[in-house]
Amino acid sequence: MKRIIVLNFGGTSSKCAVYEDGKCVSDYEIKYTAEEENLSSDGKTQVAHKKQVILAWLDSIGLSMKDFDAVAIRGGGAFNGAAGGTYKVEDDLYDHLLSMYTPDAPPMHAARTTIAVADALIAELPEKPPIFSTDPCSVSQMPEYARVTGCPKFRKRSSFHALNQRAVARIAAEDLGKTYETAKIIVAHLGGGISIGAHENGRVVEVNDSTGDGDGPFSANRAGTVPTGQLVHLCFSGEYTEQQVLNLLKKDSGLKGYLGTSDLREVEKRIDEGDQQAKLIFDAMAYQICSQIGICYAAMRCECDAIVITAGMSKSKRLVAAIEERVGKMAPVKVYSGEYENQALALGALRVLNGEEKASEYTGEAGYMQPVTPWKK
Repeated sequence: MKRIIVLNFGGTSSKCAVYEDGKCVSDYEIKYTAEEENLSSDGKTQVAHKKQVILAWLDSIGLSMKDFDAVAIRGGGAFNGAAGGTYKVEDDLYDHLLSMYTPDAPPMHAARTTIAVADALIAELPEKPPIFSTDPCSVSQMPEYARVTGCPKFRKRSSFHALNQRAVARIAAEDLGKTYETAKIIVAHLGGGISIGAHENGRVVEVNDSTGDGDGPFSANRAGTVPTGQLVHLCFSGEYTEQQVLNLLKKDSGLKGYLGTSDLREVEKRIDEGDQQAKLIFDAMAYQICSQIGICYAAMRCECDAIVITAGMSKSKRLVAAIEERVGKMAPVKVYSGEYENQALALGALRVLNGEEKASEYTGEAGYMQPVTPWKK
């Protein structure tokens, strides 16, 4: 039996889990302190707190760190994902992840403390278990022609919910009686950010940049694609600093920008009460999601086994129905509303431990403007 501990630190909470041979036997959610929530505590304080809480949780279920064969972490700080897969965190990759950790300053994202927490947990063990990380957000598999933007100064980058997208696509493919490597599936991750990817025979050949300064549909608080000319005029109007523009695009747009709330449940409540503006913005978001699904459908030459909807907003029956109405003729629409990131991290590590999959090779940090290996179908 292989026992794996999962460390998945997110923006609003941190999730941990224990897996035994691919089955979750215990999970735990770390509630953030007030200082962590308002980003006023430094990295080393957060690491010490998480270490203490995790060890107490493990003790409560009769385990300690010496009982684990591996640690599976959500990598903090996008690293060159290349073809994706599971990476053993060592040498240059370890150095890169550690360089993203700021012990004396608040971390940009909680995930950037993960490697330091993992180190702290295993520091006193005489034999340290390996650390693995699966499918970073920079998984980059698009053909080169899909990266061309129209202006030589810019290049489309790959930054999306790769971990959850690929995990859900694997599950959907299995449910369809196929493998991930033989299926053609469009995955719509509808969370705080929205990313929609075309998964063709094990490769993500098209996906929007969901970070808020990229492209694609607007989401709960991110702008998605905006008119470039109007954006340029805004930037040079003298009314906004660079950081204010970035905050506008990444934090204060989407549902929040139009309606003052990023909670889809609140938007639907307003629609039920007759709020026409709420209905307009809801319909616009559904329309943009379907438009991106259409792009993915074309990218796979109009061949698709299923359209999969996942993440938080997939729980909205109204939104799912609005999407299905527009794109249901392309392929069956399937909903996977659970959380699959912990499972994906654990199973990725398990596949490498069992020799079912070779660990992916970390090749260093590649800038978005640098050329990539030519893609061949």
